[in-house]
Amino acid sequence: MQRHTPTYVGDRPAATLSLGARRNTEQLSFRLCCEDEAMRLGERASLAVAAALVLIGAARGVTDTLHEYDPDYWQIVAHSWLRYVIRAPSDGTLLGWLNAQWFKVLSVPAGLSLIYLRSRFGAGTDEEREAEFRDWAVSGVWIAVFLVGFTVIELQKQLAFLDLNTRLVAGEEPWLNHLAHGLSAALAWLLSRVLTIVPARESAPP
Repeated sequence: MQRHTPTYVGDRPAATLSLGARRNTEQLSFRLCCEDEAMRLGERASLAVAAALVLIGAARGVTDTLHEYDPDYWQIVAHSWLRYVIRAPSDGTLLGWLNAQWFKVLSVPAGLSLIYLRSRFGAGTDEEREAEFRDWAVSGVWIAVFLVGFTVIELQKQLAFLDLNTRLVAGEEPWLNHLAHGLSAALAWLLSRVLTIVPARESAPP
Protein backbone atom coordinates (compact mmCIF):
# COMPACT_ATOMS: atom_id res chain seq x y z
CA MET A 1 0.00 0.00 0.00
CA GLN A 2 1.39 3.40 -1.01
CA ARG A 3 1.69 5.84 1.86
CA HIS A 4 0.75 9.47 1.40
CA THR A 5 3.55 11.86 2.29
CA PRO A 6 2.23 15.24 3.42
CA THR A 7 3.58 18.35 1.78
CA TYR A 8 5.31 20.74 4.16
CA VAL A 9 5.55 24.52 4.03
CA GLY A 10 8.43 25.43 6.30
CA ASP A 11 7.98 23.12 9.29
CA ARG A 12 4.17 22.87 9.04
CA PRO A 13 2.05 20.60 6.86
CA ALA A 14 0.45 22.49 3.97
CA ALA A 15 -3.01 21.17 4.89
CA THR A 16 -2.66 22.54 8.42
CA LEU A 17 -1.43 25.87 7.06
CA SER A 18 -4.35 26.03 4.63
CA LEU A 19 -6.84 25.29 7.40
CA GLY A 20 -5.30 27.96 9.62
CA ALA A 21 -5.31 30.52 6.84
CA ARG A 22 -8.93 29.74 6.06
CA ARG A 23 -9.87 30.10 9.72
CA ASN A 24 -8.04 33.43 9.96
CA THR A 25 -9.84 34.64 6.84
CA GLU A 26 -13.21 33.63 8.26
CA GLN A 27 -12.48 35.36 11.57
CA LEU A 28 -11.34 38.51 9.75
CA SER A 29 -14.50 38.50 7.65
CA PHE A 30 -16.59 38.09 10.81
CA ARG A 31 -14.80 40.98 12.54
CA LEU A 32 -15.27 43.23 9.52
CA CYS A 33 -18.92 42.26 9.38
CA CYS A 34 -19.36 43.06 13.08
CA GLU A 35 -17.56 46.38 12.72
CA ASP A 36 -19.86 47.26 9.83
CA GLU A 37 -22.92 46.27 11.86
CA ALA A 38 -21.66 48.28 14.84
CA MET A 39 -22.02 51.41 12.70
CA ARG A 40 -25.65 50.62 11.95
CA LEU A 41 -28.80 51.28 13.90
CA GLY A 42 -30.84 48.29 14.96
CA GLU A 43 -33.77 47.21 12.83
CA ARG A 44 -36.40 48.73 15.13
CA ALA A 45 -34.39 51.89 15.74
CA SER A 46 -33.96 52.30 11.97
CA LEU A 47 -37.70 52.01 11.47
CA ALA A 48 -38.40 54.53 14.24
CA VAL A 49 -35.88 57.07 12.90
CA ALA A 50 -37.13 56.73 9.32
CA ALA A 51 -40.79 57.03 10.34
CA ALA A 52 -40.05 60.12 12.47
CA LEU A 53 -38.18 61.82 9.62
CA VAL A 54 -40.98 61.07 7.16
CA LEU A 55 -43.57 62.54 9.54
CA ILE A 56 -41.43 65.64 10.11
CA GLY A 57 -40.89 66.07 6.38
CA ALA A 58 -44.59 65.62 5.61
CA ALA A 59 -45.64 68.11 8.29
CA ARG A 60 -43.10 70.64 7.08
CA GLY A 61 -44.25 70.15 3.50
CA VAL A 62 -47.82 70.93 4.54
CA THR A 63 -46.79 74.17 6.26
CA ASP A 64 -44.65 75.14 3.26
CA THR A 65 -47.74 74.77 1.08
CA LEU A 66 -49.84 76.79 3.54
CA HIS A 67 -47.22 79.53 3.44
CA GLU A 68 -47.52 79.71 -0.35
CA TYR A 69 -51.26 80.35 -0.14
CA ASP A 70 -51.20 82.53 2.96
CA PRO A 71 -47.80 83.92 4.01
CA ASP A 72 -49.30 85.12 7.30
CA TYR A 73 -50.86 81.80 8.33
CA TRP A 74 -48.19 81.27 11.01
CA GLN A 75 -49.43 84.23 13.06
CA ILE A 76 -52.08 82.04 14.70
CA VAL A 77 -49.22 80.33 16.57
CA ALA A 78 -46.92 83.37 16.72
CA HIS A 79 -46.68 83.17 20.53
CA SER A 80 -46.37 79.38 20.68
CA TRP A 81 -43.37 77.06 20.37
CA LEU A 82 -45.05 75.72 17.23
CA ARG A 83 -43.76 78.69 15.28
CA TYR A 84 -40.28 77.16 15.58
CA VAL A 85 -41.22 73.96 13.74
CA ILE A 86 -43.42 75.31 10.94
CA ARG A 87 -42.62 77.47 7.94
CA ALA A 88 -42.38 80.92 9.50
CA PRO A 89 -40.08 83.94 9.42
CA SER A 90 -37.42 84.29 12.07
CA ASP A 91 -38.41 86.29 15.13
CA GLY A 92 -34.82 87.32 15.74
CA THR A 93 -34.10 84.57 18.25
CA LEU A 94 -31.68 81.68 17.76
CA LEU A 95 -34.57 79.21 17.49
CA GLY A 96 -36.32 81.43 14.98
CA TRP A 97 -33.20 81.63 12.82
CA LEU A 98 -32.53 77.91 13.05
CA ASN A 99 -36.10 77.19 12.00
CA ALA A 100 -36.14 79.63 9.10
CA GLN A 101 -32.66 78.85 7.79
CA TRP A 102 -31.52 75.42 8.91
CA PHE A 103 -34.60 73.23 9.35
CA LYS A 104 -34.09 72.24 5.71
CA VAL A 105 -31.04 70.12 6.61
CA LEU A 106 -33.62 67.42 7.36
CA SER A 107 -35.15 67.63 3.89
CA VAL A 108 -33.10 65.03 1.98
CA PRO A 109 -32.89 62.62 4.96
CA ALA A 110 -36.69 62.79 5.20
CA GLY A 111 -37.01 61.97 1.51
CA LEU A 112 -34.52 59.12 1.74
CA SER A 113 -36.36 57.75 4.77
CA LEU A 114 -39.42 57.38 2.57
CA ILE A 115 -37.32 55.28 0.17
CA TYR A 116 -36.10 53.22 3.14
CA LEU A 117 -39.68 52.51 4.18
CA ARG A 118 -40.50 51.47 0.63
CA SER A 119 -37.61 49.00 0.71
CA ARG A 120 -38.39 47.95 4.30
CA PHE A 121 -41.91 46.86 3.43
CA GLY A 122 -41.24 45.79 -0.14
CA ALA A 123 -41.02 42.32 -1.65
CA GLY A 124 -38.08 39.97 -1.19
CA THR A 125 -35.96 38.78 1.71
CA ASP A 126 -34.52 41.13 4.34
CA GLU A 127 -31.08 40.75 2.76
CA GLU A 128 -32.35 41.52 -0.74
CA ARG A 129 -34.28 44.58 0.39
CA GLU A 130 -31.36 45.95 2.40
CA ALA A 131 -28.97 45.35 -0.50
CA GLU A 132 -31.35 47.25 -2.77
CA PHE A 133 -31.60 50.19 -0.38
CA ARG A 134 -27.83 50.40 0.12
CA ASP A 135 -27.10 50.10 -3.60
CA TRP A 136 -25.93 53.45 -4.94
CA ALA A 137 -28.09 52.86 -7.98
CA VAL A 138 -31.00 53.31 -5.56
CA SER A 139 -30.08 55.43 -2.52
CA GLY A 140 -27.45 57.50 -4.32
CA VAL A 141 -29.73 58.35 -7.20
CA TRP A 142 -32.60 59.22 -4.88
CA ILE A 143 -30.35 61.53 -2.85
CA ALA A 144 -29.40 63.31 -6.08
CA VAL A 145 -33.04 63.53 -7.17
CA PHE A 146 -34.14 65.07 -3.87
CA LEU A 147 -31.19 67.48 -3.88
CA VAL A 148 -32.01 68.67 -7.41
CA GLY A 149 -35.68 69.08 -6.51
CA PHE A 150 -34.95 71.15 -3.41
CA THR A 151 -32.39 73.21 -5.32
CA VAL A 152 -35.05 74.10 -7.90
CA ILE A 153 -37.32 75.23 -5.06
CA GLU A 154 -34.57 77.44 -3.63
CA LEU A 155 -33.88 78.94 -7.06
CA GLN A 156 -37.59 79.63 -7.43
CA LYS A 157 -37.50 81.57 -4.16
CA GLN A 158 -34.68 83.70 -5.54
CA LEU A 159 -35.65 84.10 -9.19
CA ALA A 160 -39.42 83.43 -9.33
CA PHE A 161 -39.13 81.71 -12.72
CA LEU A 162 -42.12 79.43 -12.09
CA ASP A 163 -45.75 80.30 -11.49
CA LEU A 164 -45.48 79.59 -7.79
CA ASN A 165 -45.87 81.74 -4.71
CA THR A 166 -42.80 80.28 -2.99
CA ARG A 167 -40.80 83.04 -1.34
CA LEU A 168 -38.00 83.65 1.11
CA VAL A 169 -38.89 84.47 4.69
CA ALA A 170 -37.10 86.74 7.14
CA GLY A 171 -33.99 84.96 8.37
CA GLU A 172 -33.28 83.09 5.13
CA GLU A 173 -30.20 83.71 2.99
CA PRO A 174 -30.22 82.16 -0.51
CA TRP A 175 -26.61 80.97 -0.40
CA LEU A 176 -27.12 79.44 3.04
CA ASN A 177 -30.18 77.62 1.70
CA HIS A 178 -28.00 75.89 -0.90
CA LEU A 179 -25.39 75.10 1.75
CA ALA A 180 -28.07 73.66 4.02
CA HIS A 181 -29.31 71.37 1.26
CA GLY A 182 -25.75 70.27 0.52
CA LEU A 183 -25.35 69.33 4.18
CA SER A 184 -28.74 67.65 3.98
CA ALA A 185 -27.52 65.43 1.13
CA ALA A 186 -24.41 64.50 3.14
CA LEU A 187 -26.57 63.59 6.15
CA ALA A 188 -28.77 61.49 3.90
CA TRP A 189 -25.72 59.57 2.65
CA LEU A 190 -24.70 58.85 6.26
CA LEU A 191 -28.26 57.81 7.01
CA SER A 192 -28.20 55.35 4.10
CA ARG A 193 -25.18 53.67 5.71
CA VAL A 194 -26.74 53.23 9.16
CA LEU A 195 -30.37 52.34 8.48
CA THR A 196 -30.87 48.59 8.71
CA ILE A 197 -33.45 46.12 7.48
CA VAL A 198 -31.70 42.85 8.33
CA PRO A 199 -31.91 41.98 12.07
CA ALA A 200 -28.55 42.10 13.87
CA ARG A 201 -26.58 38.87 14.08
CA GLU A 202 -26.34 37.36 17.55
CA SER A 203 -23.87 34.56 16.89
CA ALA A 204 -20.21 34.83 17.84
CA PRO A 205 -17.16 33.28 16.20
CA PRO A 206 -15.95 29.97 17.68
